Amino acid sequence: MERIQATMTASKIAPVVVFLASDLSKDVTGQIFAVRKNEVFLMSQPRPLRSVHRSEGWSAQTLAEQMLPAFKSSLYPLDRSGDVFSWDPI
Repeated sequence: MERIQATMTASKIAPVVVFLASDLSKDVTGQIFAVRKNEVFLMSQPRPLRSVHRSEGWSAQTLAEQMLPAFKSSLYPLDRSGDVFSWDPI
């Protein structure tokens, strides 16, 4: 775990944050980036998978009772870095 945490330090992430907050990134909008040590990844765009509607609105309880069961089969697993990448951080 320490090895993985060492790859995601503020000093590795900060340059991307500063770039995105600057005029240098004026042509970059709506993108999702990830940082892992000295690698920067452009991630795929999320798109709607499923939808539920409730005309009277939602509460935490109705979300748990109706939305969650409807979406459960489409939820993405929370993968660890080692599950996604076949190489060590570089």
